[in-house]
Amino acid sequence: MGQNEGVRECQNFLLRASPSLFTSTTLFQAGAVVSFLKSLGLKDDLLASRVLCVWPELLGRDVESQLRPVVAFLMSLGLEVAGVARVVMLWPEVLLRSAEGQLAPWVAYLRGLGCSTAQVADVVCLCPHLLGFQPQEVFGGVLRALEGLGLGPEDVGAMVSRSVAFLIAPSASAGVQAAVDCLLANGFSREEVREMVVARPELLAVKPHDLVRSLKFVLDAIGGSNATVLACPLLLARPLGQVLGPRYSFLQKRGLGHKYMGADGSTFEFYKLLISEDDEWCASLGFSVNEYQGFKLVWDEEYSLRLHEEAASEFQEELKKLGIYEGS
Repeated sequence: MGQNEGVRECQNFLLRASPSLFTSTTLFQAGAVVSFLKSLGLKDDLLASRVLCVWPELLGRDVESQLRPVVAFLMSLGLEVAGVARVVMLWPEVLLRSAEGQLAPWVAYLRGLGCSTAQVADVVCLCPHLLGFQPQEVFGGVLRALEGLGLGPEDVGAMVSRSVAFLIAPSASAGVQAAVDCLLANGFSREEVREMVVARPELLAVKPHDLVRSLKFVLDAIGGSNATVLACPLLLARPLGQVLGPRYSFLQKRGLGHKYMGADGSTFEFYKLLISEDDEWCASLGFSVNEYQGFKLVWDEEYSLRLHEEAASEFQEELKKLGIYEGS
């Protein structure tokens, strides 16, 4: 770390540290904490900048009675030492929590929703900062939105067993409601939305504009309908540019659409198109992944250009409504 950066880190440490840290913490105690944290694999620079300068009071914790139980609890969820270190770097405050008094009830709540131990570990690894809130506060809005759609605890359990993305997406409560409202506004009935989100709960983590773009592609480029989506909700589960758009376009350009026709000769098997990774998908068609990725790069550029043009057009329309657009 550069000299100026090191000075800033020291300043941050001194500004955040409470006076009691310097009066009641011994050098031996602080050294024991540093040694313990380094045993998790934290390097000196990250330990200083990402952990101790953020929460100096960690140096005053007792290793055996306060820090080790938290680490042991996280490892009981299946986290490896490296995983624990990552959690600590992302949210050092986890080490200030009580394993039994604060972390255990959180885990129990997630399990009550239907999360497996592995899923709980995923939530903790991906979003450790959520542990700083009451779980009811974090997930209550999501559950209320699902209740409004007629989905009860059993349905939520089935959804959670498939994906936790809708629970931990940024602004999850608002996001779930926005996704539901978007699907309803685009011609799906409440019953159809329920059916889709139970089958593919990750739909609820997709932003409305991405849902609309994927649906528009299904309707306009593929010539499908809402029934097409109901038969394969995975069509809307990821932004158009990730899989559906480039792969379907690649098939059409290569004249390979027939390879995905079902036994009846009229049903396109979208699930097979969407589910595999690029290398597996290309191998199944006899093409190299480099060839497909070259095509995808061009497709992405053209798609991005269309999005920019659409955004510019929408902006112009808004200016016209306000009476301040001076273009032709």
